[in-house]
Amino acid sequence: MPKYSKQDLKYAAEFREGIHKEALAIVRKTRPNATEVIDRHPVEDYFQESWEYPGRWYTVVAVPNGYKSRRDLVDAIVRDTLSGSAPEKEDTSGQKPGEKAISDISEGTIIKDERFDQLISKYPDLVPDYYIVKVGQYRGYESHRLVLKTAFNELGDEWEGDPGRAEGRNITALELLSSDKQPGKLSYRTAFLSPPYENGYTENDFDLVNSALFPNGTDSLEVYEWSTDWSDYFDDGHEWWGTLCLTVYDKTLDRFVVILASATD
Repeated sequence: MPKYSKQDLKYAAEFREGIHKEALAIVRKTRPNATEVIDRHPVEDYFQESWEYPGRWYTVVAVPNGYKSRRDLVDAIVRDTLSGSAPEKEDTSGQKPGEKAISDISEGTIIKDERFDQLISKYPDLVPDYYIVKVGQYRGYESHRLVLKTAFNELGDEWEGDPGRAEGRNITALELLSSDKQPGKLSYRTAFLSPPYENGYTENDFDLVNSALFPNGTDSLEVYEWSTDWSDYFDDGHEWWGTLCLTVYDKTLDRFVVILASATD
């Protein structure tokens, strides 16, 4: 994949967001409470390479390949959203309209990756908890929520919570691994390298762990960042350090990685 500048990615993200808003307005005619749409394309798909005079390639922001027009893409997003499970505002039952209850679909399964397990054992002072999960049939957002429930159950009876209350938003792999720090927000990189008590781990350690988690690179990752107000697991982090809740689907391996973090001094 070409290396795009932050400015390029910003333009593409803004273009993609405009399309999402257009599609969401149509979706809400059928699902008034919808808050997001399902887009199968990461932000990187919104770039086109154009060969122009005087003989060089230019990068332009445009609809992904395979669509005749912007409207064609909007219609596809609307169809995927209405046939899938994009998040909506919750009703009093705690289940989102149009979404199957987690118990109605196949359970996720925690799997072991020996390579990763051997590597992560070298980092006993890590704050993030990692879980590798497989599901039966991939169902987009619905599967991300399911694997979040699977990982939470694996934490044990010490913690109480309801993953069904979590709200997720799609982010890019670039955002997942970004070194940018946003006020009031804990990034994955910061959670790994800068816990309340210094662990001495380096950027190289961070890269090694993620190379083991995602051995085929990050181009095919689908990432959701989740709210953390649904379990007491996150109470310590809410005090000041921060909390982290991520589900990452690797299309090349057909598996999910769940990353949770919360700590205090």
